[in-house]
Amino acid sequence: MNRTFGLFKIDSDFSDKKQSIIAELEREDLCFYRFIGGNTSETEELTRKLKALREKKSLLIGIFRFPFRFEGKKRFQTATKQYFIMKDICDAIIFFDSDGLMETIDSKTSIREANLTFNAIEERTIHTLRDMVEKTGEINIDYRDIETFIKRKKGPLFLHTVEGKSFDEPLKYLISTPYLPEDFTDGEQLIIDIGYTRDVDMEAFRQINLRLNDLFSKADLFKVGSYFIDKPGQRFTITLLVNGIEDPIENTQGDNIKVPKYKELFKKWQLFTENGRKNINY
Repeated sequence: MNRTFGLFKIDSDFSDKKQSIIAELEREDLCFYRFIGGNTSETEELTRKLKALREKKSLLIGIFRFPFRFEGKKRFQTATKQYFIMKDICDAIIFFDSDGLMETIDSKTSIREANLTFNAIEERTIHTLRDMVEKTGEINIDYRDIETFIKRKKGPLFLHTVEGKSFDEPLKYLISTPYLPEDFTDGEQLIIDIGYTRDVDMEAFRQINLRLNDLFSKADLFKVGSYFIDKPGQRFTITLLVNGIEDPIENTQGDNIKVPKYKELFKKWQLFTENGRKNINY
């Protein structure tokens, strides 16, 4: 019997407890390393810790959060360097846009509650991948599938779950999030995992597959998994794992960092700064 894989979540704070967890890592484990980018003082430690994890030969996935635009251009540039360090060492990376995460809360939410919400969103993404591997269904997606899928296309991952029964609105709007990659439909590889309740018929199953394949027409469909949800009604739970998508920023040498996808973000940042100066002058 194959050994059941282990899932490990490690934050940038290496406590004694986390050190003992790292010692337990084996080749067929799945390890997530979470990091919030932007602090220059943490760059060297990030490299050292990721390399230590890399030596364990487990499947290593980075969870990287970019800073808010109001934290300044310099902090974003530091985060960019750290992002590419993580991407280079890890097998794959899932990145979160903090300004997108901000859209999930009210502006009057306390800092404490906001951080708890953001952490919960990242945690949910981690557990989505675990659930995908652990669920037993008609067609299973196992650890080896995930490992092969990731290692064929090293880079950013898009991982998201949607639920519904009719999907009347365009699937792209249902699947998209403000905090995950926007170009997920341009991915090169795709895994689909479909859960269905008791009353879902074959016509509904056919239609949802047609729509998904149309939405991801550019992607190589690596595998479609399916499993039964023992509940009444007609409802789908669809989990999508996409890779082969672009980085959110362009990697260049030295400090000359180009940010084609974040041009609009920097325009907003500049406007924010200019408005602040005007307010001070007045």
